[in-house]
Amino acid sequence: MAKTLAVVTPTYLSAATYGLIGSGRTELTPRLLTDFAAVLGIDARELAALTGVFLQDAPAPPASAAQYVATLLWEVRRLSEGQAQNIAALARSMRRDPGNEGVVALSGT
Repeated sequence: MAKTLAVVTPTYLSAATYGLIGSGRTELTPRLLTDFAAVLGIDARELAALTGVFLQDAPAPPASAAQYVATLLWEVRRLSEGQAQNIAALARSMRRDPGNEGVVALSGT
């Protein structure tokens, strides 16, 4: 989760910090709520209503990378564990392949 949010949102926090947020030991801020909503493909105002987090301003639309990731995560739910592992291995190999200079990574690098 930490890596996904770091790549597709403006927020970079450690996995441990997200664990603290999830367990309620660290506050869920409006900024983090909008980041979570973007990656999950949920309207930030609806997530705010569910969590009780007050959004002072209307949230900006999520970045296209976040929308893409949300769609991808939704589709991956249909895969078996083995299928997901095969796709992850293929994606890792494509990122290491020097012949993929034309391929755009989610991080934009």
